[in-house]
Amino acid sequence: MTNNSSVVSVSIVTFNNADVLNERLDILLPIFKINQVTSIFIVDNHSTDGTRNILKQISEDEPQLKVIFLDQNKGFGYGHNQAIKQTNSQYHIVMNLDTTPKKENIIHNMGQYMNKHQNINLLSPLILFPDRTIQRLTRNEPTVFDLAIRFLGPSWFKKRQEKFVNLNDGYNREQIIRNATGCFMFLRVSALKSIGGFDERYFLYMEDTDLTKAINENGEAFFSPDFEVIHEWQRGNHSIGGAKLMIISMIKYFNKWGWKLW
Repeated sequence: MTNNSSVVSVSIVTFNNADVLNERLDILLPIFKINQVTSIFIVDNHSTDGTRNILKQISEDEPQLKVIFLDQNKGFGYGHNQAIKQTNSQYHIVMNLDTTPKKENIIHNMGQYMNKHQNINLLSPLILFPDRTIQRLTRNEPTVFDLAIRFLGPSWFKKRQEKFVNLNDGYNREQIIRNATGCFMFLRVSALKSIGGFDERYFLYMEDTDLTKAINENGEAFFSPDFEVIHEWQRGNHSIGGAKLMIISMIKYFNKWGWKLW
């Protein structure tokens, strides 16, 4: 891939994923190996359903798998930070368990792309549903209004919602991205560590928006449709509990970066 023997590492945070863990790792581990991912961090957020036992069994046969068991669940960003602190790679992938690179060599190619573009510190791919339709995740930096109307459903203030996700010109060209999804982020480790990784004040939601904002303050976060991943997208914020977490994270985000209402 490059001359550096520890070019890419990856972290996945698990929580009560025993029902899908074997199936997902059977798919992902061969992809990581083909792309010479040297360290595969699985960070378990104190699962109680057998996930830990499965990870222990798999790690016995997979020397590249580095399992981190946490004694409490402090959230998505905190979990990934435990891996980020340990990696010595040039690039690090933050991804979800339900995300799959569409082509086997995508990680290799993203590393080569970042080598050529030293100004880019975060590379965000095109995110697809399993049926290959596009997930509209090339989003603008949020305002209070933009996030509030998304709770109402897609038919409310439709043009504004389409503008927020760059519906007309956000998915067929390379561009700076202001609000990248945390389901798959390809990150330059030096830049990632310089900003301290994820802000651990977010338990869930907005931590990826916050990280994109911080990256753009110190370099560039970039979207390229040349790289594609499949994401099943389990949207917990459709529940009352998920909506509550989202609102709490929104308040933390705007308190930090300023309350831009419109």
